[in-house]
Amino acid sequence: MIRSILVGLLVFIVIGGVSLKAIGQTDTLPKKREKKRISFRDPEDGAFDVSEFLISPTGFFYTNYHYRASSWLWRGASILFFHPHKGNGGDNVAPNISGVVGLFTQNKTWLGGAFHRHVFGNNRVISTTAVAKPDIFIKYFGNNNEFLSNNPITMNLDSWVAHQGVKVRLGDSKFFAGLNYTFFRTEVSLDTIPGRPLLNLILNRLKGTSTISTIQPKINWDKRDNIFTPTKGFDTGVSFSYNAEWLGADETFYSMNTYFKGYFPIASKLYSSWRFDGKFLLGEAPLYAYPFIQLRGIPAMRFQSDNTLVVESEWRYEVYKRWSVLGFVGGGKAINSLENFKDFEWAYSGGTGIRYKIAKIFGLHSGVDFAWGSAGDFAFYIVFGTSI
Repeated sequence: MIRSILVGLLVFIVIGGVSLKAIGQTDTLPKKREKKRISFRDPEDGAFDVSEFLISPTGFFYTNYHYRASSWLWRGASILFFHPHKGNGGDNVAPNISGVVGLFTQNKTWLGGAFHRHVFGNNRVISTTAVAKPDIFIKYFGNNNEFLSNNPITMNLDSWVAHQGVKVRLGDSKFFAGLNYTFFRTEVSLDTIPGRPLLNLILNRLKGTSTISTIQPKINWDKRDNIFTPTKGFDTGVSFSYNAEWLGADETFYSMNTYFKGYFPIASKLYSSWRFDGKFLLGEAPLYAYPFIQLRGIPAMRFQSDNTLVVESEWRYEVYKRWSVLGFVGGGKAINSLENFKDFEWAYSGGTGIRYKIAKIFGLHSGVDFAWGSAGDFAFYIVFGTSI
């Protein structure tokens, strides 16, 4: 749960509007084509393709975004650098990736960050390092507070984030065990509400400096055929987060995340994806660190509580050569406990999107999504890789 909030800042998840999926590992990549000149045309179908450029020694991927919806405006840019290397057998394996990212929105939210993902050996050990400076303005819906749920206030998180993660393949299996560490320090401020002195007194107590320092052991079983845009297989796992005062945090609490992501080919050009996700908090956490429902079309922290349960499905159909269209739907609940599951409202969303296979060697698709949520929200996403 905490990692979803903090590390997600680097890829615009928390502040909404964009889904830039982090690129992961594949077991083995084809050897780089021996060409004197890099081509942006695939030699087999003649289509635009950036595979050759990405696996070159100077390969990078640049994106520049500008989007407006009603009175809301954001701009963002990112650069991903690919560093090809060879495994113990001499074949090219998943590339090391470095990146920088920046974002600015009309509500004065901004973010700057950098990360590096390093693969050792034949995908035996994978290390991810990230640091970011986010200054976030986001709506706070009060964690099931009856008044704030319908009258959200603005919360500001002026923050620093540092993250280090390592995961190791267990033998020759598809099992990975990992350990993450995340440090997050923020200055929290909230608007007050005219005519609500008692509520304002509570909100004022939530202001101030807040520190999270978390270690997170995790294990997952990854049998996807491609981690960029999978078409078959699954990825499932569990992680346990321990936020501790002896690590420098303000308070001690625990959380657990269980998930399953499945990918199933239905027909020669039709593919389905499924996601089941559960997040569970034990103890008292800072207001921004409680689990919240993460679905396209649902604002961050809109539905938030001690526990969240989410299910999502996406169906993609290849309509012409490298082009695909897709539809997706999802739903979930943010609840205090399983005993009162029926007392909380469902949050749901759905939408459609377009994809283009932009890097065939990596199996990487890119495109846009349009999503509508049950709370009346609309969101536009730029997607690299899979959204599930």
